[in-house]
Amino acid sequence: MNVLVVDDDPVIVKALEIRLQKEGFEVKATLDPKTALECLEENEYDLIISDIVMPYLSGIELLSEIKRASPHTPIILISALDQKELILTAFELGAQDFVVKPINLDELLLRITKYMPKVS
Repeated sequence: MNVLVVDDDPVIVKALEIRLQKEGFEVKATLDPKTALECLEENEYDLIISDIVMPYLSGIELLSEIKRASPHTPIILISALDQKELILTAFELGAQDFVVKPINLDELLLRITKYMPKVS
């Protein structure tokens, strides 16, 4: 499973990258949402994990761009902001899940399994 991780916090990006790779995922990680859009032009991803509050382009704006380019790619948004309106907007725009920071990596991995392709 090919995963794109987008967060402006280098500690979170590295922690997610290390844990997901340890679990067998192929991970592309970036600190910049604009770079994430470039990555999406070059590659397809099975799952995208993105922060909401980032400079230059918010996770909500990134979500809109991703859904235009790749409407079927599952997106899990993460944020320290646990605001009902923000979460509802994210789901209306097509996010599949929302995780509040600080991230429990075990919980995140359980949520990711919902989006893994089924092997028969």
